[in-house]
Amino acid sequence: MSQPTIEQQQQALDRLDLAKSAYHAKHYNQALGHIRRAIEMDPDCVNARVLQARVYLKQNRPNLAMSALNAHEKVAPQKTETPEVSMLRAEALAGSGFDRVAKGQLQKLAAKLPDDVRPYRMLSGLHLKLNQFNEAITTLRDVVRLTPSDQASTRLLSDLIQHKDPQAGLDLLLAGRNDTQEPGVLLRAARQCQELDRLRDADELYESILKLRPEDVGVLIESGQLADAMGEDVIAVRRLEKAISIPGDHLAEAIGALAVVHSHAGRFRLAALSCWNAVRLDEHNGFAWAGLAVNARSCGRTGLADRAFLALHRCTASRQRQQHLAAWWQHVASARATESGLQETPPDHAGQSVFQSLLKQATQTLADVTCDHPNRADAHYQLAVCHHLLADPTEANIHNDQALAINPRYEAANRLAEQIEDHLTHAA
Repeated sequence: MSQPTIEQQQQALDRLDLAKSAYHAKHYNQALGHIRRAIEMDPDCVNARVLQARVYLKQNRPNLAMSALNAHEKVAPQKTETPEVSMLRAEALAGSGFDRVAKGQLQKLAAKLPDDVRPYRMLSGLHLKLNQFNEAITTLRDVVRLTPSDQASTRLLSDLIQHKDPQAGLDLLLAGRNDTQEPGVLLRAARQCQELDRLRDADELYESILKLRPEDVGVLIESGQLADAMGEDVIAVRRLEKAISIPGDHLAEAIGALAVVHSHAGRFRLAALSCWNAVRLDEHNGFAWAGLAVNARSCGRTGLADRAFLALHRCTASRQRQQHLAAWWQHVASARATESGLQETPPDHAGQSVFQSLLKQATQTLADVTCDHPNRADAHYQLAVCHHLLADPTEANIHNDQALAINPRYEAANRLAEQIEDHLTHAA
């Protein structure tokens, strides 16, 4: 084949410029047409094959991209190891299913270009595809190191680390939270904080989300339930009542959550009213009927409790009914015990009442809970109630003080502290 003239070479370059313009405009077929004309005019046009490979990869045709790169290697063998060509070849190999070969190519390229993020990005994707999670973590660390603003890679790295080291994964997710206004990131971090019993951190994150999305009903319900677990009764009620004030399909869930908060605080009439509002929305809501039955009985409305139980029986199967009732009796247990037991001196005789037996079982269960979740103020408070009813003021004080150390505004724990002190004073 004869050597192309200078005029032909110039025309080939002009065609290549048109191809690049079409490529950037995402007119890939038009770009390929210009590239073919350029190659016809100058078969040795060095950059034509590289651009052709890039277009084929955009069209998800990796085999054709590989053919274009092989043709480029014949025309310009001295340029086959350039970063641009090496990256394209690795991408074509991976797209063609040669993942391990592509991985080797990218590892060599990353070693040669330690400050170029591109090979690390591709390597992390290949490692994930091959289920090589430890290697993916290593390469994603490099991606985050080279591009700290890449929030997507940071979140992905946090997710991977979370499975091995939840605390480290959370710390990574929280590291840049002052720079982010992304509610989804904050919500993920809040939920991870709850899983790690970092309840105060979780509550602060929920507050940050509510500043950005003050009427997000899902966040209002979640944060209200968290506040209840922390003993922040007023905050819990405020958040849940706000959720209830916003129309939507969430109303039954929000009303049920508010009923639970009222039950924990011993406001059984308000809890029963909330459950009644829930069953008015859905007469087949077994959880709400069970709550109405238990709270109505707890405030002395036995007739209403009986009617609620009959409705519960009609809309639930036996096992489901037992689960709902058991859950509600647990919700009201502490407040009922406080009402009935803290006003009297616990029996000091050698015999043991059924109530004491139940208290001892509850004490053991709650002790296990506080060991597993040492930062839950509600668990320490409930355990303190049990110890006080069993005439063990020392342990009662210890656990109640722990509840107040976690949350000094825990109203029920502050009241219990006064009751324990009064009991000790009378005993003296």
